[in-house]
Amino acid sequence: NLAHSDSQLTLQVRDQGRGIPTEYLGRIFEKFFRVPTGDVHDVKGHGLGLNYVAGVVRLHHGSIEVESKEGLGTEFTVILPTQRVETL
Repeated sequence: NLAHSDSQLTLQVRDQGRGIPTEYLGRIFEKFFRVPTGDVHDVKGHGLGLNYVAGVVRLHHGSIEVESKEGLGTEFTVILPTQRVETL
C-alpha cells in the first residue's frame, strides 16, 4: 500500500508468513541479526537486509515500524518526508 500527503509518503508492506516472535521485534533491524530457528536454516540470508533498509530510511529523515503476529504475518511501515529537510 502506498499513500501520499503534502508532508509524507507512506509505504506499507505486508506478508502472511509465520510472523516474528514478540521477543525479537526490537532486534530485527540490527546488523547480522536473524530470528533464531534452532538448527534448521530454511531461509537464506545474512541478516543485513532490514538493517540496510532502516539505514536508508534514516538517511532520508524517515522512520520504519514493524507489527507482527506469530502465525499471521508481518507488516512494515516506512514513512518518508516529502519536503526537503535541511541539515546543518
